[in-house]
Amino acid sequence: MNPVIDTLCQHRTYREFDPAAVMPPDHVQAVLDAARQAPSWMNGQHYSIIRITDPALRAQIVAVQPGNPQIGTCSEYWLFIGDAHRAARCSQAHDGSFAAVGTPDTVLTLAVDAALAAQNAVIAAESLGYATCFTGGIRLVAPELTEWLALPQHTFPLFGLCIGKPAVQMRLKPRLPQAAVVAENRYPDDALLDAALAEYEQTLLDFGEAREKLPYREKFARYYAREYGERNPALLRAQGLLTHPEGLGENG
Repeated sequence: MNPVIDTLCQHRTYREFDPAAVMPPDHVQAVLDAARQAPSWMNGQHYSIIRITDPALRAQIVAVQPGNPQIGTCSEYWLFIGDAHRAARCSQAHDGSFAAVGTPDTVLTLAVDAALAAQNAVIAAESLGYATCFTGGIRLVAPELTEWLALPQHTFPLFGLCIGKPAVQMRLKPRLPQAAVVAENRYPDDALLDAALAEYEQTLLDFGEAREKLPYREKFARYYAREYGERNPALLRAQGLLTHPEGLGENG
């Protein structure tokens, strides 16, 4: 098989890393180069990558994210920041109004650009033999990170990425049936989705991953029964990223 496709299809998430392993500088640079070459909206590259190399800062992040101890043991931990601050500087240089920045579309642009760059980083790192793990939970402590990282206006911490040498072997986790996620010309009907979800739930039960404590559908039923990231709308407003009335929601 094509080696790039093989790397992609062999992806799995690792949460246990060798804390003694160090990525050589040329590997770090190669992964950064790959991330920075990702496509982006208008070539705006609306993200920043902050490498957390200070052990004390790493420990501080782990302390507020106890569910993600791998942040403290991986070789490299990078935070991907949605970044419209550089766009603000461009606007200032040409006396622009910067009026569009407070809309939900801008937040989507930042998130998509950051995700594309991060996925490039994952592919590059895994092609070099490293293991990876995204940490989306850092959004739950976005206000703290905004302060600790001295993030300027028009930025927001979106997710983190662990890169390192795996300390355990992980099996390749099955994915949803293709019919549940790939369609032609129109969205699939609910009967097809319900059947695919039931099938996948049984597949994962048979797979028997120890960290999964609930059946697939129940896990998401519980997750979406409560609000997460309750502080983030206020932070997005404070950062100037969600200021237009139509983007504030009922409680804006």
